[in-house]
Amino acid sequence: MPGPSVQELAAAEIDRLTAAGFHWLRMPEPLEDGFEKATRVLRARRLWLEGLLAIGLFNVYVLVAYFIAGGGSWQAVQVRLYLVTPIALIVNFSMRWTPSRVYRESSIAVVSCFIGLMHLYLESGICAASSAYAQVGLIVAVIFVNVVMRLEFPYAAAASAIMLAGDLVFIQLDRFLTPSEKLLGVTLAVCAIAMTIVANYSIDRDERVGFLMRLRSEIQSRELTFLNIELQRLSSIDSLTGLANRHSYEQRFAELWKQTTKASECFSAIVIDIDHFKATNDAGGHLYGDRVLSRVASLLSQSLRCKDDFAARFGGEEFIVLLPNTDRHGAVIVAERIRKLVETAGSPALIDSGVPPRLSTVSCGVSSCWPSEALRPDDLVDAADKALYRAKAEGRNRVNYGDLAHTPKKYVPPQRDIERGLGRERPSGSHKIFVRVD
Repeated sequence: MPGPSVQELAAAEIDRLTAAGFHWLRMPEPLEDGFEKATRVLRARRLWLEGLLAIGLFNVYVLVAYFIAGGGSWQAVQVRLYLVTPIALIVNFSMRWTPSRVYRESSIAVVSCFIGLMHLYLESGICAASSAYAQVGLIVAVIFVNVVMRLEFPYAAAASAIMLAGDLVFIQLDRFLTPSEKLLGVTLAVCAIAMTIVANYSIDRDERVGFLMRLRSEIQSRELTFLNIELQRLSSIDSLTGLANRHSYEQRFAELWKQTTKASECFSAIVIDIDHFKATNDAGGHLYGDRVLSRVASLLSQSLRCKDDFAARFGGEEFIVLLPNTDRHGAVIVAERIRKLVETAGSPALIDSGVPPRLSTVSCGVSSCWPSEALRPDDLVDAADKALYRAKAEGRNRVNYGDLAHTPKKYVPPQRDIERGLGRERPSGSHKIFVRVD
């Protein structure tokens, strides 16, 4: 049984994450992987820029605090400038290469914990003011991890827990703070961590919900586009034969006529009609007649030469083929190919084997012209249609060519015929009837 789609997973996760209460932020694998791929580049860039700014401000503060205090411990300044800062810069610079999620989040969490705990160590055991200052520095480190860098919630929670544990150890060992001051310091640290961890959770959740909503919107947009394309395709196809329908034919005919007019090329049309189709319908039934139509349409499609050739169901048992950049000779060859294929393929088998199927054949009317402002597309089809009726009147199962009335002829030099693959000059006469040769 197939699992839920990505859109269904996204909708379920949106409902889960936006519901009241605390919810685990990690999403199902496809969504989690997509979230990471969609955000990793921008996230790494943001961490690099904000981390670089924080390191610069940290060093400025270290120097300002040292000189304002009248020259404190130079050793503490050296540790911060020559140990803490290089480590922070290395980790921060590695963000430029867009590292993996685990390295990205854990490395920043480890460096932040190292800075916070180092601050507690350097400020402990000096005086009461220094001990209080150590508490403030730890709270700043927590705010930096949870709100400024906005590490993903599991990493932010782990870093906050480590710094809180270090603060509890520091408070326990400090000999300058009174019990009430220690309690106040721990309370401040716990409150700061609780508030920032809640803010971090909300930020992380909102980022994921935003990603899910964008993902759902993109999927719906793609599906809507696909459905529109499919609807347009279905609306242009005859459901029985799979060929283009009358509406699609009219649109394509106008496009091809315009193109060939602009390119000064010959344009040909073939009108095809199934012989004795009413009798075939009466003998085998309408369902059998539909099978005959489908077979002829399939054979007609096989007879086309290239992507520019266009076939459509013209109506009832009639079909039409449009052949741009095709002269009279080429069009008659295509029509004869269609006629021969249908004759050779025969009729579909009848369910009642005792009734012999009627032989399916087609008659074809062909016409060609050089499109111009003096002609209309209907003139070409009308000439082919009249040629079709003559083919039927002369015995059916044949190809007949018809000229347009008062059609301006365009001379084609021998070289152009060679380029068209005919290898001879265009016949100057107008042969109206082409009878098949068995």
